[in-house]
Amino acid sequence: MSTAISWTDETLNVWEGCTKVAPGCDNCYAEARDQRFHGGIHWGAGAERRLVGGATLKTKLRDARRTGLRESRRPRVFVGSLMDWADKEAPQGGARERLWELVRTAPDVDWMMLTKRAPNIRRHLPADWGDGYPNVWLGVTVEDRRHGLPRADILRSIPAAVRFLSCEPLLEDLGTLDLTGIGWVIAGNESGPNARHCELGWIRSLRDQCLAADVAFHFKQWCVEGKPIHAPMLDGRQWLEFPVPSGQEAA
Repeated sequence: MSTAISWTDETLNVWEGCTKVAPGCDNCYAEARDQRFHGGIHWGAGAERRLVGGATLKTKLRDARRTGLRESRRPRVFVGSLMDWADKEAPQGGARERLWELVRTAPDVDWMMLTKRAPNIRRHLPADWGDGYPNVWLGVTVEDRRHGLPRADILRSIPAAVRFLSCEPLLEDLGTLDLTGIGWVIAGNESGPNARHCELGWIRSLRDQCLAADVAFHFKQWCVEGKPIHAPMLDGRQWLEFPVPSGQEAA
């Protein structure tokens, strides 16, 4: 396991690079990483994305499977920590198709596919998507009401084994959420030296709404002075719940 993200076993990126599209992107760690290692050449509109080699992808899958085997459950892979799989500027030459082929050849793995580009989801699903691949969880980022809630509305209309909301970085109180068709909510505030304000009450509101709607809730991190506390306590316990996709039995 090569990631500190509490809700996945491995992160997998078929390419690296993206373009900022909303406030949740302002302090993007992936852009900062690209700047540090590649001079930022893979970031922004029109920038050439960096393709990731097949050997790296195989290693990521192998390591995720090892974690799942060790913990006696299905392995989980997050797509993508350094890219957006629904980016209209995905590399030419079948990079996104390569991703879907990888998903099809690993039905034993649960693929957690998160995007900030909800309007692009339908056009970039594979032709045989139907009611959704049983091993793919579709998610959107919901950092605020203006940008995030419309993404959730779009997601709700798309068939999927699991639909989830990533409320991170949480930038404001989201108010009353419509959790119809949503199976999982992840929450956390921003980390790093420029982390923006978040209140624990906003997190608690999400937790309470999930409890009322019987939706799995995962409190990923809480940052104090920019430093993250992974899997923090909230009201005396950790909240690290996971959904159970239709057709799968609870562990």
